Amino acid sequence: MARIRTIKQAVQSIKEQDPESCISEWWVRQLVKSGKLKCHMAGNRYLIDMDLLEDYLKNPPAEETGRKPLGILRKIEV
Repeated sequence: MARIRTIKQAVQSIKEQDPESCISEWWVRQLVKSGKLKCHMAGNRYLIDMDLLEDYLKNPPAEETGRKPLGILRKIEV
């Protein structure tokens, strides 16, 4: 049986296992909204499978090479 939790419950569960954890509701919500973490919707609530969240935390996907540069720096001649 899958362990399904809301975002708030999922973070509380992680905090119970590790009180020093830096995981926050905001961060988990961003994972869900960006599509990096699969979820189900129940009304306006996101429901998360705890096994998928734990797998994501143990094996995060490789990120891209970083942020794209905003522009090119040019030398200013005076």
